Amino acid sequence: MRISTASRTALGALLVLSLNGCNATTLTPGNHPAPLLIQVENISVARPQSGLQNAAIVYEYVTEGGISRFSALYMSAPSGRVGPIRSARLVTIALARIYGAVVVYSGGSEYINSQIRSAGIPHVDENTANGDLFRDNTRAAPHNLYSDGSHLSHIASNASAPGVSWSLWQRTPATSVTGGKPMTRVTGPVSDTETPTFVYDTTAGGWERIEQDTGDFIDANTRAPVIISTLIVQQVNIKPTSEVVDVNGQVGVDHDVTGSGKAQVFTAGREFDATWTQGASGPPAFSTSGGVQPPIAPGLVWICLVATGSSAT
Repeated sequence: MRISTASRTALGALLVLSLNGCNATTLTPGNHPAPLLIQVENISVARPQSGLQNAAIVYEYVTEGGISRFSALYMSAPSGRVGPIRSARLVTIALARIYGAVVVYSGGSEYINSQIRSAGIPHVDENTANGDLFRDNTRAAPHNLYSDGSHLSHIASNASAPGVSWSLWQRTPATSVTGGKPMTRVTGPVSDTETPTFVYDTTAGGWERIEQDTGDFIDANTRAPVIISTLIVQQVNIKPTSEVVDVNGQVGVDHDVTGSGKAQVFTAGREFDATWTQGASGPPAFSTSGGVQPPIAPGLVWICLVATGSSAT
């Protein structure tokens, strides 16, 4: 799906207005309600997904069989629908701990569920949601589990989760970004079979994602391309784990999002090489060789977790 230049201009203006005024951009140190971490599916039959445009951060990572999954972090309940909602993975647990988040997911293996419970992570799955997660019968199961603003607000208010005190990154408007090297087309090596392309759109002021099999990456709520203000490719240690095996016998994987490593930060059509360091709570810190944070623009930040030694091209 392609939209006209005029529509892109209008969309970009709306995104700037909305993103400059939402928690995704303006969260500062202090006590804030716990965010929501929602597991969203990413296979062809799940597209177009709903509500990813409204996330503060989307983490993308490989799961069993080489497919990718999203963990979408919302600083407050979005107004529209979110989904399809699917199962949790080990990295979901690590991210929930780091962000102090309430996990919203369809369910998980007994091992995953036991780890979530033993970690004391606030969570809601389909069995415990009391109607706050619902099926859309116009789509085929199991790719049809959703929630929406009113139900997610109910989940957040009933989670009894402690507030968080970390802050998001300092932001630099895309129009003010200097330095780095020009880069307007990026391929993210999430797995051997999941290598999405991100193309910078100057009019929209962000990156559009293109899937190999289904093309433009659309948000079903707006019927417009998802616009990513800043794309980050973060290298982490990825290892197989026998504790998680799917119904087809595929062994799961775990991602080490603690410590530090290499990263590439793509903002305003420019690339910045960086290192990442993950503290005890809040988002990872990114630093260039000069010791400064690379520019991160207001809006949606998309983090691809890739294997150590794998670089975006």
